Amino acid sequence: MMKSISLLFALCLAANASAQPGKGTWDVFAHGAKGDGQAMDTRAIQKAIDQCHAAGGGKVYLHNGRFLSGTLYLKSNVALHIEAGAVLLGSGNADDYPDAASVYPTYVSDTMTSKAFIYAENVKNIAIEGRGTIDGRGDVIDKRGLKDAYLFPSFMYRPRIIHIRGSEHVRVKDITLFNSGSWVQTYQQCTDLIIDGITVDSRENKDVEQKNREHTARHRNTDGLDLVDCEKVRISNCMINSGDDAICLKSFSPDKACRDITISNCIVSAGASGIKIGTETAGAFEDITVQNCVVYDTWGEGIAIMTADGARIERVIISGISLRNIKRSGIFVRLNTRNRTYGSNSAVNKPHLRDIIIENIQGSRLASLGCSVTGIEGLPLENIVLSNINLAFEGGVKSAPAVSEIPEKQNAYPAGAMFGPALPAYGFFIRHVNGMTLDNVRLKFSSEDTRPAIACSNTEALVIRQLKAQGTTATKALIHLENTKNTLISESRSLSPIPVFTAVEGNRSHNLVLMNNDLSNSEQKVVFSDPAAKASLKEFNNIE
Repeated sequence: MMKSISLLFALCLAANASAQPGKGTWDVFAHGAKGDGQAMDTRAIQKAIDQCHAAGGGKVYLHNGRFLSGTLYLKSNVALHIEAGAVLLGSGNADDYPDAASVYPTYVSDTMTSKAFIYAENVKNIAIEGRGTIDGRGDVIDKRGLKDAYLFPSFMYRPRIIHIRGSEHVRVKDITLFNSGSWVQTYQQCTDLIIDGITVDSRENKDVEQKNREHTARHRNTDGLDLVDCEKVRISNCMINSGDDAICLKSFSPDKACRDITISNCIVSAGASGIKIGTETAGAFEDITVQNCVVYDTWGEGIAIMTADGARIERVIISGISLRNIKRSGIFVRLNTRNRTYGSNSAVNKPHLRDIIIENIQGSRLASLGCSVTGIEGLPLENIVLSNINLAFEGGVKSAPAVSEIPEKQNAYPAGAMFGPALPAYGFFIRHVNGMTLDNVRLKFSSEDTRPAIACSNTEALVIRQLKAQGTTATKALIHLENTKNTLISESRSLSPIPVFTAVEGNRSHNLVLMNNDLSNSEQKVVFSDPAAKASLKEFNNIE
């Protein structure tokens, strides 16, 4: 009997010990936190962070409560752990999020740091983790009327949930980030950053079928996840529903870069673009892969790659993406020269956008606007590959500007609709590109659309292989070429009867090769506006 009692007592002690925080854990209740959602717990939580850091590191533990707080400063070797069911609750008072000086550039100066709920600068080995929630209460702060929303730079005066700068070995895992006052999370000049399994729910306008910024009284610019000049980054297994761009890579510094970055297995929906490089693009973007992601119910672009402020973008691979219900361009690639500078930086680099692969893309309910891949005169894109693309557009456009009528807009803000509400092609408008390949591309529309499937201008070394595209009897040509040099179209066909397979315009067009195409649905193979271009046409093994 005594042995049984002793065993039971030992088991109870063991169970009790396992329920308590282990060694190296700082429980915020032990430092004075109330966790009732009413009393301010900022000092208690910060005290736990400071003591954890001073002791050499460990875990600051939030559990079984709602912890109301202003700005918290995360320090080296500290993991902020928010247990399942616990909420770190943002204060509704903007004064609880003080501004601070920083050496890192932002939109307006090197010395301004926008407000943040959790802030860290120049630290190492930090983490924000757990199955709990961080609620930024952005709607409450927004209603205080700090600054009128959206227009730059007003959104910078409302707090982000997470803002981490100049830090190494950063982990953000499993946490839910809810209802931010501004960009949900920003990481600037961080190295060795892992973001895994998080949920972002910060979208003011939940209904993508309604007008976006015009539909909401205030738009808080709640980007889901922003990387600014970060290196060695892994983002995976995330679910993001954001009021502005969902996942966005940026650069504020002409001598820095977003580099060595992978984004995988994420599901995103956005009030602006889904997965985006830009718009802020001062430095470089290189060696970036995006794979196995879903982008749905998105007001802006599905996939966007752009350099606007002098950035060099190269060696980017985007693969295995599903697009659904995209209200602007499903795919948007753009080089232009807006040339904005950030902070005290005044230098602007010469932009390049090259060596891009976009492959294995499925898209449905894409906007009638169409997709575009464009540089500007004198600064062409280089070596762009679109492969294994299957896109279904809403269509319904019966008239649109001709290719020659589309302005350059080299200084404009880059966005899918920058050239107007309808591009010259329902599928892809391509201009100023050297080395463009479209391989195994299938394009169709839901409502009858009389535009070409593909319209190209000022291209060199253009290859269109295995194109299968829908047209109509009112379509002037399935493929429209203007001032294109050294073009190969092979193994391609129209999915429906059309008057003309390819139309060629411009006195700089020459050397068109048609090979192994099925032209049985085309009344005419090629029409030329310039007889000189016709002389350079070569045909091999086409089926008529």
